[in-house]
Amino acid sequence: MSAPDALAAAAPPLPITGVVASDDDGNVAANTLDGNLGTRWSAEGDGVWIRYDLGSSKTVGSVSVAWHQGNTRRQTFDVQLSDDGSSWRTVIARKVSSGGTVQPEAYDFSDSSARYVRVVGYGNTYNDWTSIAEATVNGADGGGGGGGTCAYPADVLDLTNWYIGLPIGEDESPTNVEQPELDTYEIDPWFTTTPDCDAVQFRAGVDGVTTSGSSYPRSELREMNGTSKASWSSTSGTHTMVVEQAITALPEDKPHVVAGQIHDASDDVSVFRLEGGNLYITNGDTSHHKLVTSNYVLGTKFQAKFVISGGQIKAYYNGVLQTTISKSFSGGYFKAGAYTQANCTNSSPCSGGNYGEVKIYGLSVTHDNGDPGTGDPGSDRTINVADSAQLQSALGNAQAGDRIVLVNGNYTIGRMTGKNGTAAKPITVAAANRGQAVITDGQLEVASSSYVTFEGLKWTNSDTLKITSSNNVRLTRNHFRLTEESSLKWVIIQGANSHHNRIDHNLFEEKHQLGNFITIDGSATQQSQHDLIDHNHFRNIGPRAQNEMEAIRVGWSGISQSSGFTTVESNLFENCDGDPEIISVKSNDNTVRYNTFRTSKGTLSHRHGNRGAFYGNFFLGGGKAGTGGIRIYGQDHKIYNNYFEGLTGTGYDAALQIDGGDVDTSGALSAHWRVYRATVVNNTFVGNASNIEIGANYTLAPVDSIIADNVVVGSQGKLFNELKAPVNATYTGNIAWPTGSATVGVAKPSAAVRAVDPLLVRDGALHRIGAGSPAIDTATGGYAFVIDDMDGQARAGGVDAGADERSSAPVARGALGATDVGPNST
Repeated sequence: MSAPDALAAAAPPLPITGVVASDDDGNVAANTLDGNLGTRWSAEGDGVWIRYDLGSSKTVGSVSVAWHQGNTRRQTFDVQLSDDGSSWRTVIARKVSSGGTVQPEAYDFSDSSARYVRVVGYGNTYNDWTSIAEATVNGADGGGGGGGTCAYPADVLDLTNWYIGLPIGEDESPTNVEQPELDTYEIDPWFTTTPDCDAVQFRAGVDGVTTSGSSYPRSELREMNGTSKASWSSTSGTHTMVVEQAITALPEDKPHVVAGQIHDASDDVSVFRLEGGNLYITNGDTSHHKLVTSNYVLGTKFQAKFVISGGQIKAYYNGVLQTTISKSFSGGYFKAGAYTQANCTNSSPCSGGNYGEVKIYGLSVTHDNGDPGTGDPGSDRTINVADSAQLQSALGNAQAGDRIVLVNGNYTIGRMTGKNGTAAKPITVAAANRGQAVITDGQLEVASSSYVTFEGLKWTNSDTLKITSSNNVRLTRNHFRLTEESSLKWVIIQGANSHHNRIDHNLFEEKHQLGNFITIDGSATQQSQHDLIDHNHFRNIGPRAQNEMEAIRVGWSGISQSSGFTTVESNLFENCDGDPEIISVKSNDNTVRYNTFRTSKGTLSHRHGNRGAFYGNFFLGGGKAGTGGIRIYGQDHKIYNNYFEGLTGTGYDAALQIDGGDVDTSGALSAHWRVYRATVVNNTFVGNASNIEIGANYTLAPVDSIIADNVVVGSQGKLFNELKAPVNATYTGNIAWPTGSATVGVAKPSAAVRAVDPLLVRDGALHRIGAGSPAIDTATGGYAFVIDDMDGQARAGGVDAGADERSSAPVARGALGATDVGPNST
């Protein structure tokens, strides 16, 4: 499991002669050695590290780490060792801290010689920071480690439709563990994860207990069909098992192990069997039916595959057909793991240290055509489920075209791995009646899957919904109101090769702990790409925190130089007050358009990255304190056709803040990068406390900005407020109309800024240009991307200044209300 290892705490700490880190925020690496839990080292990003130098090679058995705020968040990390500081070996992979204490937690691994010890951080349960208060490197303890973030074998393999039979328990009555207990079960060394979390280890000692029908011990999975034992026929349907595995140990004297079986109602039908260096495929009692290789080397990874159809078994080794066996049988099922073919009568010593062992890296089973719980290949099935076990079974057996329908009630949900629909035949998991099927417990992770849709469910559980290394996964018309006990991200898209996922027409509400409604991450180097977030209703997030409570975060600093191509469009944000950034964009080439922000504190912020496009958005503050608009850093952003009214924020929360930077064109990815070449055109500002501000924060003024064809009307402050003089800025075609105590704020020729009444008229909740307005046909134009206005009306003929084009054409879009978004919108 992923708990700290008590054994490691008994070993004495080793002297540390030096410490360095990949980065810090002013909380430096040396703080982890000062004996003070009130100080810390902190760095942001995926893969940040802190390295301890022991001065010379020592035998190391564990590390102890006190995590900053370790009682409220769980940290993900690796531990690595090195002899020279350049070549590293991972001894603990993707471990997760307990989240229950600020005191040191000890993490054990196999004793090993090293001079350097490195802790590599991957963020915590609500942000991307790694923060360590204190750390020690401990000497040899004689112990062995295990596990990373894969606390259980079910974190590595999809064990939805399996149970494990173990070589422990009572003779002829060994321990069997079934679902749902299997999802959170491991026992070292018989059934556990490898240290690097890429495989599950199955081990059976020659002294292990056996079943009543066998003389040999096993640590072996047996196929299930939901809560029932799988049972299929070789003459009906097609049944396939693929195992990526390595046989890693053989017993003494009789070095035989079975690794992968087909079984019928009474006996094994065909197996992969290793005898010394000879790997065979068997045929019933003919144990040497087919010699696959005569020089198998222990630890060599290979793929074993069985395909059963039409009364024939086809057996493959590394994708190559080895044999075809004609066999008609019923009561069929698959087995995978280590079935040691030796015991204490024929192998010595008689102990658990004399064993057969198999490591499985990948395991999949599919059934097509005519079997319980399956259907004809390519046919559409409707699978009605009424309880959690049925739901998990349906998820585990899902195939393209399935529609899994949840009747009214409460459900616990789990992982869904390796399930692939198609564009024409997605896998759909839907409520029979929208909002009446409620996910109250468990954690959904859709991993390595595609074309899967979850529709019409209500989510009140307390775990993050994860979309991991998947594409074309859709969350639509759901209601998210999660139960928050502490900081929690509600939905996250993550992992390598995630792309084209969609989150649409959902309601997200009542978030009052740190974390985001939606987080778009990716791998350590690349953000998930081409994801779409649209027509959702986000409301009531707060109270205000300093950080990590955005409604949506797109990217993060560590991957901010990658391109996301994410689109956030046509969403409604109401009373989203949790963070200075309502939406935080932290990567390149993303679009935020056609959204409405009502009475929400904070801004739409392009915090990191370049080439953002923010257009057609409505920011309606309603006079609420702290309401803001758009804030930008970085290069080549386009901001146009936005409407800002009744916003009270200034500085960070101004209606538009073209901010200063604290680094120029290079520097820490977490810094505020200087603005270059921002294009701000055809926006309308009405009655805000601060409208267009330039350089409110940090030292480096924006460079080469274009501010053109905007309409700004206000009664207080400077309508254009250059807090830092921009470098080589271009003003042209703007209209400013100061009333009350307001001033234009900049001294510019009339061609740049005209002080003239634009004759705006109230039209419902908005102001538009009226008849005879000097804004009509007077914009300088020339911006090819400005093809319509905030209403979706074409910019035909002469272009009008501001976000509104005076037109008699139908309004295609506008400021959104509650009936325009969410699960019940049309």
